[in-house]
Amino acid sequence: MARLLKATGKEEAALAAYHRAVDILNPIRYEYSVGYQGRHHSFRDSVAPLFMELEDLLLRRAAVADTPDQTQQLLVQVKNIVEAERVAELQDYLRDDCVATARAWRGASDPLPKDTAVLYPIILTDRLELLVETAGSLKRYGVPVTADKLTYDVRTFRERIERIQDRQSNTFLPTAQRLYQWLIAPLQQDLLASGVKTIVVIPDGPLRTIPMAALHDGQQFLVKRFAIAVTPSMDLTDTRALNRSGINLLTVGLTEAVPKFPEFAALPNVASEVEALQKLHGGDTLLNKLFVGSSVAREVKEKDVNVVHFATHGQVERDVSDSFLLAYNEKISMDDLAHLVGLRQYRDTPLELLTLSACQTAVGDDRAALGLARVAIKAGARSALASLWFIDDKATSSLIAEFYRQLQDATVSKAVSLQRAQLKLMSEPGHDHPSFWAPFLLISNWM
Repeated sequence: MARLLKATGKEEAALAAYHRAVDILNPIRYEYSVGYQGRHHSFRDSVAPLFMELEDLLLRRAAVADTPDQTQQLLVQVKNIVEAERVAELQDYLRDDCVATARAWRGASDPLPKDTAVLYPIILTDRLELLVETAGSLKRYGVPVTADKLTYDVRTFRERIERIQDRQSNTFLPTAQRLYQWLIAPLQQDLLASGVKTIVVIPDGPLRTIPMAALHDGQQFLVKRFAIAVTPSMDLTDTRALNRSGINLLTVGLTEAVPKFPEFAALPNVASEVEALQKLHGGDTLLNKLFVGSSVAREVKEKDVNVVHFATHGQVERDVSDSFLLAYNEKISMDDLAHLVGLRQYRDTPLELLTLSACQTAVGDDRAALGLARVAIKAGARSALASLWFIDDKATSSLIAEFYRQLQDATVSKAVSLQRAQLKLMSEPGHDHPSFWAPFLLISNWM
């Protein structure tokens, strides 16, 4: 009905019909996406168009609204619809009720800090819309780039920035600069004028597969100007700050090759990574033969661990069943990982931080990139630090150690801790290329 009314020029009636459709779908979207008798429909084909069409209509009206108040009212509606869409897509990917659980456990969150902006890139067929929330208001920026062109450049950027053989040629720069012009340049001056230092991105589609920190303005990388975090939805993000005085760390990993899985190389620098974390925060360790699923579960349950650090090979694929972390004698599925380190029913407080320091997501797969957020949500972690692709363990260990060192400073957020760690690694000889420092993402809580 909404589409018919829109096609006949009855915009007010169309808007009302779209809102009714969303209201009807929201309570049953999980059942709808699973489908009758187990049939599964593509979210992008069946549910997403409804949200996107409503966002498109509201944004067009906001662009020509008569007063600032009307503009704000329309943009608030856009934000709410985008949040509902992101949550619906994640629930479709997870196919269980952990999203509802995460919402229930989110609790009371702190207001958005004055130095933080939340960026919602909205990819529409004919254009890109950037919705930005700061402490006091919402603002939109229209960018004339089609979804096909944006997606092509995102895919090219990811392929070139990750490719080891291109580390001396900087073939990624043209796309890094175009993406900067589309995603950051339109709002940069407003952010700087507002004193923004941290950007929290709610990525859409292909944007989940790239590190925003490596976008380039022609002079410098974005990470030199802003700390960057990502989250699947603000509605699922607890924005309370980390209690730095109460860190109880469990470090788990492999330094040796595993005979059962010879295709995975040894990670000898994990030993120095673990040693550095021990000096900074103490806690227990499970290395090599001690690293088995049952031992992790026991440590988390009995020691009331609130930060778990995995230094081992990991793979995040489109199919959840193909995603895993490598233990000494087994591959731990992401579902098993969530059960091992979550144990929410036994905890008064959630897991503060889950780190996967040698992870890799499938290239060019938007849904695989959702898997990183999935791990954090299913494990009940307020924050996750993970990598989009695997780099050598020496560079990983250096960046991770600096990140945890920065966490000792209670005045520094986790996002800024990551920013400083990335800048430090960037300054080291041979590690200036973003393939080394850019793949690390801070997911969900950035405080």
